[in-house]
Amino acid sequence: MRRVLIVLLSTASTLFAVAGFGLLFLPSARAAGPHQLEVRGAALAHAMRGNGGYGSDACRKQLAAIAAIGGNWISITDFAFMQAVDQPSVRYGVGRSAEGRGIPQTIQDAHAAGLKVLLKPHLWSRDFGGNKKWNGDIKMTGDTDWDEWFKQYGAYVLSQAKIAAEYKAEALSVGCELEGTSVTQEKHWRQLIADVRKVYGGFVIYSAAFAEWDKVPWWDAVDCIGIDAYLPLTDVPDATEDQLRAAWTRIYDNQIGPFQKKWNKPICFTELGYTASIKAAAQPWAYGVEQPSLAYQARLYKVALAEAAKRDYIRGVFVWKWFTTDQASADPQRGDPFAIQNRPEVVAAIREGFGKGR
Repeated sequence: MRRVLIVLLSTASTLFAVAGFGLLFLPSARAAGPHQLEVRGAALAHAMRGNGGYGSDACRKQLAAIAAIGGNWISITDFAFMQAVDQPSVRYGVGRSAEGRGIPQTIQDAHAAGLKVLLKPHLWSRDFGGNKKWNGDIKMTGDTDWDEWFKQYGAYVLSQAKIAAEYKAEALSVGCELEGTSVTQEKHWRQLIADVRKVYGGFVIYSAAFAEWDKVPWWDAVDCIGIDAYLPLTDVPDATEDQLRAAWTRIYDNQIGPFQKKWNKPICFTELGYTASIKAAAQPWAYGVEQPSLAYQARLYKVALAEAAKRDYIRGVFVWKWFTTDQASADPQRGDPFAIQNRPEVVAAIREGFGKGR
């Protein structure tokens, strides 16, 4: 695969690229038609129970398993916490995040396993539970609170940027699905990204929600457009491969393709996930599984990865999600419905999409 070593990025990003980091996010000239995805990633989720989280022996085993099916990237997630979605307080650091303690070790372990790393910090709030809110609902009520929120959230992201710089993570996401902030607070986001670039020379991404990505006004400030691609495909339950391909073709031809031409940036699906439900194509983000089908989960991955490989501006994907322990249940009604491990049909589909099945 060709890699372009010189691009019009910031000086720090260019130096980082010349040093050999993050090259897969650079624009490249490639022949038309299917190609091997350059970023073949798995979203590595910290196992909350037991001793199998980030930095553990169990985690190292999973890194090897990801590499064995053709993966070459992982994303790692730390969490900061908010009391409520409309209050500017953001808390983070040692003692508040079980994930954070093992992140430096996991970056090093990933590199040892031949994997590159996207550090992808998230936010969590008490409102996400009983109040049925999510990241996209984070929104302040006045200018003073917006200033304070970006001050505190910015400090959190900068702490992650320093970890990424010290341990040479190849890419950093400055936010994830913050739909209530990204459209109206352009000035704050541009300043935050500028501050990140002062301490981190790798590739900077933002991970937009599936209904947010085409509304963000500052994509020129980052190096790669990230989309958490829970895109509705079809209301047909248990859709065929042909029906799924047709749905993806419509999305690329009518939405993603024109959007990419407008911004002239590579795109990476920073999350691409499906539950083991015959209704997963209609609402890929939904956790509920009423009619489980591992075969359909596999089919959804197979088609999504194949269709992404047909578009040279899609740099790659991070499949959602792969736990740091192999204890994830194969039963989608008992364990996490998005889990990949212990589901041979699903793993085989991803292996094929990552090029190992050819």
